[in-house]
Amino acid sequence: MRRLAILMACVALAGCWQSLSRPYRNVRGVTPFASGAVTETGLDGEVQHYRLVRRPQGRYRFTSIDKGQDFGLGFDLGFFPLPGAPSNVLVSQAAALDRPRVQDSLRYYGLLVITGPKSADNIRPDCEKDWRAARASGTRQGEDGACTFADRAALEKSLLALWKSGKKAQYHYVLK
Repeated sequence: MRRLAILMACVALAGCWQSLSRPYRNVRGVTPFASGAVTETGLDGEVQHYRLVRRPQGRYRFTSIDKGQDFGLGFDLGFFPLPGAPSNVLVSQAAALDRPRVQDSLRYYGLLVITGPKSADNIRPDCEKDWRAARASGTRQGEDGACTFADRAALEKSLLALWKSGKKAQYHYVLK
């Protein structure tokens, strides 16, 4: 199953960690990588290809370049320091590119762990499986199945708890 399809399924099933408040709206993200082609390898060994384009305000555009139904689909990404975590561990924020920005404040969160000058791992939390970390900030699974964080402080507290839990990355990225 393709990564975008997995993320879209996560959104549809609402098991992701999300926020409607856009806690990093006025925060400039860090840009640890140059623009370029990215190869993603999942735990199952499946390989996917993407284009990463650095944008203003410390953001990236991340789009699928493999032929098929996901071609051209992608996300606006932002990476931000996580207080209390090592400097190579960043908050990862994703917003679907196919939704109008002015109408959509929904953002999805996880952790990006920089493993080298051109590589990183992605840890994607799941509300049901990672409930202990979510509860570090008092956040619980909602009726929709998602963990929706009230504010940046709550999100960062739970992401730090997730990092400290030792959860393993689901995806590895290499910039070509």
